[in-house]
Amino acid sequence: MQKTFLQLPLAKKLLRQNLLVLTAGVFSALALCTLLSIYLTQQDLRSKTSYQAATLAGNLADDMAHGDLRSMQSLLLNASNGSDLESVTVYDQGGRAILAWTAQGQLIDAKGIEDSPPIRVAQTALQLRQLIAAAPVVSAAAITGKVQLHTSTWTIYRHALLTLLYGAIGAALIAALTTYLLTQQQLLSLSPVFELSLLADQVATLGDYSLRAKHDEQHELGSLNMHFNLMLARMEAWENDMHSEARERREAENRMAILNNHDSLTKLPNRHYFHRLLTNCVEDAVACQELAALMFIDLDSFKTLNEVFGYDAGDLILSTMANRLCGVLRNTDTLCRVDGDEFAAILPRVGNPEVAQQLAERLVQAIRQPMLLRGQELAVTASIGIACCPVHAREQRLFLHDTDLALRAAKAAGRNSWQMFSPKILPDAQTLA
Repeated sequence: MQKTFLQLPLAKKLLRQNLLVLTAGVFSALALCTLLSIYLTQQDLRSKTSYQAATLAGNLADDMAHGDLRSMQSLLLNASNGSDLESVTVYDQGGRAILAWTAQGQLIDAKGIEDSPPIRVAQTALQLRQLIAAAPVVSAAAITGKVQLHTSTWTIYRHALLTLLYGAIGAALIAALTTYLLTQQQLLSLSPVFELSLLADQVATLGDYSLRAKHDEQHELGSLNMHFNLMLARMEAWENDMHSEARERREAENRMAILNNHDSLTKLPNRHYFHRLLTNCVEDAVACQELAALMFIDLDSFKTLNEVFGYDAGDLILSTMANRLCGVLRNTDTLCRVDGDEFAAILPRVGNPEVAQQLAERLVQAIRQPMLLRGQELAVTASIGIACCPVHAREQRLFLHDTDLALRAAKAAGRNSWQMFSPKILPDAQTLA
């Protein structure tokens, strides 16, 4: 992250804010330092000029008392050499100028200089362009004159400008470097927040609440990661509960659908499911002109068996016969239990009636195989009626009617057999009915 932290949107914002604040702070400090430097420089210049004025006044005291003008001129020129003085003026006891030295380094006629009142103590006055320092000339405890020096203040301004120039360069470098390091440190400290932001984005995008943030107990924001993980764990648990509840609801709905559409004993589709499936089968057979067959399978003398062996035995017989019938029928066929001992088999796309007849024969043989019931062999038989659509009927009601007539004909023929619907069987079937 240290190499790419500037690519983060928040990094650029932090960088700008830190740079603005640090630049303002550093340059404010620079301004204060410059003002302090100006103050110290002018104090130094004031002290230096005052000292020069006092020294020169002390040197001139004896010569002024004796009126030795030549010696005073020599002292004035020596004192002015190599200094930043712009001018030096010597006044007598009455305040009249008697000697003057200019910035050109030569003495001038003092008659054109205005009078200046004498002073008892040294004085300084700071002006925009120059500093004026005056010191009294004292001889034998009496004030015999005054020395007044004019020094340029350019030294102060030059020092202030240099301070600002070098200080601004240094302040800019310090602000830039400090901003970079501070922003980097801030982003490093905020790295758990960035990781949490990335993790939150992944959770929102993928919808995966099993994701977790890295937990670092040494980091100041480690508790934030911990609480964020706790929140994700609770959301994951809530999502799992919702999924479990939805799954249980679907399973309950499936069980209810099974109960509503299937027989609880044999687990076969019941009468309601049979009629819905038969409707679709008839419509498909008529529309596609494909032969479909319907079988009614009735266990012979089941009522007698139920009374002799009991209802538990009857349930066992029904379950066994259902399994045998399913074992014979094709995968595309559907066996339903439509009444107590009656089954119905829907056979779509049989191709020709002979296929249905062959299946019926195999069903009869499978049912009459002996079964063991309470230690003794029991022979159960069945009668089967068959009708085909659209050969025998093109409507569901007639399809059911014809199949039922075929079942009655099979019973009339002695049971334990099958019978295909035919107009020839109508008298026998009607007689049985």
